[in-house]
Amino acid sequence: MAEEFTHFFHDRAFSVGQQAVFSFQDKKYLILFVKSMEVIDVSLLGGAKNNASQGTNVDMGLITSNTHVLFERAEGSMLNLTGTAKGKAATQSIISRDWDFTKLGIGGLDKEFSNIIRRAFATRLFPPEVVDKLGLRHVKGILLHGPPGTGKTLMARQIGKMLNTREPKIISGPEVLNKYVGESEANIRKLFAEAEEEQKKFGDNSGLHLIIFDEFDAVCKSRYMYNSGGTGVQDSVVNQLLAKIDGVEQLNNVLLIGMTNRRDLIDDALLRPGRLEVQVEIGLPDEQGRVQILEIHTAKMREHKLLAPDVDLADLAVQTKNFTGAEIEGLVRAAQSTAMNRFIQLKNNFEIDPEAAEKIVVKHEDFYHALENDIKPAFGPSDDNLDLYVANGIVRWGTQIQRIIDDGDLLLQQTRTQDITSPITVLLEGPVGCGKTALAVHLALKSDFPFIKLCTPENMIGFVESAKCQTIKKIFDDADKSELSCIVVDDIERLLDYVAIGPRFSNTVLQALLVLLKKKLRKGRKLIVIGTTSCRDVLETMGIVEAFNTVIHVPSIWSADQLKQVLQESKLFEDDEIKQIEKNIGQRRLCIGIKKLLMMAEMAVQTVKRDRVDKFVCLLEDENW
Repeated sequence: MAEEFTHFFHDRAFSVGQQAVFSFQDKKYLILFVKSMEVIDVSLLGGAKNNASQGTNVDMGLITSNTHVLFERAEGSMLNLTGTAKGKAATQSIISRDWDFTKLGIGGLDKEFSNIIRRAFATRLFPPEVVDKLGLRHVKGILLHGPPGTGKTLMARQIGKMLNTREPKIISGPEVLNKYVGESEANIRKLFAEAEEEQKKFGDNSGLHLIIFDEFDAVCKSRYMYNSGGTGVQDSVVNQLLAKIDGVEQLNNVLLIGMTNRRDLIDDALLRPGRLEVQVEIGLPDEQGRVQILEIHTAKMREHKLLAPDVDLADLAVQTKNFTGAEIEGLVRAAQSTAMNRFIQLKNNFEIDPEAAEKIVVKHEDFYHALENDIKPAFGPSDDNLDLYVANGIVRWGTQIQRIIDDGDLLLQQTRTQDITSPITVLLEGPVGCGKTALAVHLALKSDFPFIKLCTPENMIGFVESAKCQTIKKIFDDADKSELSCIVVDDIERLLDYVAIGPRFSNTVLQALLVLLKKKLRKGRKLIVIGTTSCRDVLETMGIVEAFNTVIHVPSIWSADQLKQVLQESKLFEDDEIKQIEKNIGQRRLCIGIKKLLMMAEMAVQTVKRDRVDKFVCLLEDENW
C-alpha cells in the first residue's frame, strides 16, 4: 500500500493535517490524514533503520520515489492493517501517565499493584504486531482475594480509573442471579456483548473492556461441591462464564477482575491459566502500609491544619497491628467524632459551640480513645474478654509455677525468632481447677501478639460436629492471615464431647484438631497453640498428646508452705490468721487446685472474724481429709 501511495501521489506536496482520498486494490476509498513528516538525508535510507530517527520534523514536504510511508489506524476506524510496517505508534498506552497510589486513595498495596501490572498489563503495553510475533495471549482475568476490608473492591475500582479502557462494567455477584430460567446466563452474556461486537469489527485493534465482578463467589461456587439439590443455576452460570472468557471464540479485548474473601469456594476451572490466572492476595497491611493508609485518610485534616502536632502517624501504625484498611478508616472517623463531641453542649437541646469550626482539632488522645473504646480489629486479640480469665492475676505459689511461666516465655520467644514451618504447640495438663486456663491466657496476653484467639467449648454449646469443625478451622484460618498468632485451645476433652460413661467422643472433631495442629504454615507466618486438658490419659489414648511439641504439668497445691504463699498473695487473711491456719494444718499433705482454694478462702472470709480461720480449716478438711 505504501508503494502504491508513493506512485499515485508522486511529486505531490503535502502538509501536516492535510486530508487525502486514496483507493487501494479496488477497495472503498480511504480517507488519509497526514500526522507528521520528517526530512532525512537520502544516503541514510540504505543504512540502519535506526538512522531514520535522525530526521527533522517539518510541516510540508514533497512525495518522491524515496519517500518512506507509514500507516496507522485512526481511533474508532473499522479498518485493520496487516503486515510488518504498521506504524511507529500503533497502540495507545492503556495506563494513564499521571497516576500514583496515594492519589488513588490506596495505601500499603505497592507490591500487589506492581505484581498486577507485571502479570496483567505488561503485554498490553506493546503494539499488536509485537505481541503477535511473540505468540502472546493477554491475561483475561484477575482474582483479588483476602480478608474483608483490605481494599479489594477499592483496588479494582481504582484500576478501572487508572486504565485507558472503555467504560468499566461494575457488577455484584448476586445481581447476576435471576428467578427466571435462563436470565442468569443471559446476564453473563450481556457483560461480554460489547466486547464481542468490537472484537468482530476491529480485531486486535479493539479497545480493552474491563469487567469488575464483586462478590465473585456468590455465583461461581465449585460445581462439584454444590451440585446436590437446587436448580443447577450456578453450574450453568459458571459454564457460561468459562465459555465467554476462554471458549471457542476467544476474546482478546476483555479483562475480568473478580473479588472474593472466600477463594476456597471458587470453581477450580476458573482459576486455571487462560481464565482468572492472576490471583493476588490482598492481605493485612504491614506497618509501612498502615502509615500510608493513615496518611491518605488524614490528608485533608493535615491540609487544613485540623490535625494536632502531637499526632504521630508512625506510632499509630505500630498500635494498629492487624488492622485492615477499612478498620483504619473507621479509626480515623471515630477519632474525628470524639474531637467533635467536645464542642457539643448537652442542654435541653443538643447545641454546638458557635466557634467549633475554628477550634476543632483532632488530637492524639482522640485516636487512642478510639483505639480503646470504638474500633477493634477483626484479626486482633480475642473479643472473649480474656482479661476475665486472669482477673485475680497469677499467684506464683511455688517454683513449679514460675518454671511453667519461664518455659512459656521461651516458647513465645522461639515463635517470634525462629523460622518455623509448623505451629509451635504446648499442652498444659493437670488436675481440675489447678489454673491451666489462667496460665494459658496469661502467656497469650504476655506474648503481645497481634492475633490472639480463645477456642473454648463455651462458645460452641449446642453445635453439631460439622459446625464445631468449621468454627475451629476458621480460627486457624484467621490466624494464617496474621504474621504472629496465638491460639488457646481450652478444655480439649470438652471440645471432643468426651464422656467417661460409655465412653464417647467426637472422632470428627478429633481428626480436625489433629490435622490443624500439624498444618504447615505459609512463609512468614508464625503460630503458637496453647492447649489445656484435665484428662491427659484420655488424650494419650486418642493420640492427640503426640500432636503437641511440649507437654507441661500444672500441679495442685500440696504443702502448707504453698498454701501460705497463696494466702499471703491473695491478701484475704491477716498475718496472724495465716499463722494460725499454718499451725492447724501442720505437716499434713494437701491436694487442692488453686481455683478451689481461692473459692474456699473467699467463702471463709464472709463469716465473722473470730470464726474465719476455723471455717477455712473446716473447708480444707472436708476437701482433703
